[in-house]
Amino acid sequence: MENFASPGQISLESNSQKAAIVNSRRAKEENNTFQLADGVFIFHFRVMVLHEVQRTLCESCSRLRRRDMVHNTIHSGKFDASELELGRLLGSGGFGCVYEARYRGERLAVKKLHQGTKNERAALESFEAESSILHFSHPNIVRTLAVLTIMDARCVIMEFAGERNLQSVINDPFEELGRDRRRKFSLNIATALEFAHQQGLAHLDLKPGNVLVTADDQCKLADFGCCRAVEENNKPASPTKSNLTGTYAYRAPELLKGESPTTKADIYSYGVCLWQMLTREQPYGNENQHVVIFGVVAYQLRPELNEEITGDEQYVNLIRQCWQAEAKFRPAASDIVVKLQEIASTEKGFTRDILEEKKVNDYDRVCCSQVCHENTRLH
Repeated sequence: MENFASPGQISLESNSQKAAIVNSRRAKEENNTFQLADGVFIFHFRVMVLHEVQRTLCESCSRLRRRDMVHNTIHSGKFDASELELGRLLGSGGFGCVYEARYRGERLAVKKLHQGTKNERAALESFEAESSILHFSHPNIVRTLAVLTIMDARCVIMEFAGERNLQSVINDPFEELGRDRRRKFSLNIATALEFAHQQGLAHLDLKPGNVLVTADDQCKLADFGCCRAVEENNKPASPTKSNLTGTYAYRAPELLKGESPTTKADIYSYGVCLWQMLTREQPYGNENQHVVIFGVVAYQLRPELNEEITGDEQYVNLIRQCWQAEAKFRPAASDIVVKLQEIASTEKGFTRDILEEKKVNDYDRVCCSQVCHENTRLH
């Protein structure tokens, strides 16, 4: 016998189904509302974060512009030297001491040349050499802002590029100096040499102690106190007597023999610097200076180089090319830059940013705000 639902039962079931449908729709609407609210919240949160990042970056740009304004004021010579505040000692060398300084709140470095030195002529030559790069402006060269005399003391005012030099990085066992960082530093130094050589100057005292490492881990070539002008086409400079000498362990054989310098002398020194970054040792250890000089000149003595200590054969080959006995067989700085860029572009793990760093100024690197970016273009 068939069972038929009563009209009352059908009505109840129908009402129940309608209620379920209504509740389902209401739940979907509420869920959509919550999702929309979450989406709006996330959107506003992202906007807030982006604005905060841009504000921070624009503040960095403002600091950079303020720094450059102070640098340009000093470089123009239209500044009051009495406002220069000397601070703590940063380091000292044969001809002078370097102090941290401030001018209108901006950090600077000031080199004060020693007074009454035994070799007064050499000290004067070093002072004049420093003034020869006043027109230099390059991201991998410490900028010289002014050369002047303050209270009978010859002074060189420079940008403050940091407290560490490459030598301290090499000596510090807690500092990582692997392949990528080593190559980045190598490229930084090579681009600095390329620029100096294009201006007709040879540095002639390249060593890790004269390469500063900035807070953002870039190398800047410093201390042009031994630099000399060289003639076009890389011919030796006119044979004029100089009282300046670099550090013997980094000096090219032709300079040790008394020949006139060329830019290729810097390439020899560069090769020794590359070796130091690789081995983290001091060239020739504690060997007697005269023994080293005689060995370099007469027997092509070089710091010990063993391929087994690294898998970076291209780097090792570059070292060997740079410290060739004859200057004509050493690559030019521009060739080294191209070579390092080629290596970087073909090997995994070496980012494209490193290749472009020398083309990017501080503002581009720091700020992503379009408004601030455009303002810096007009600055």
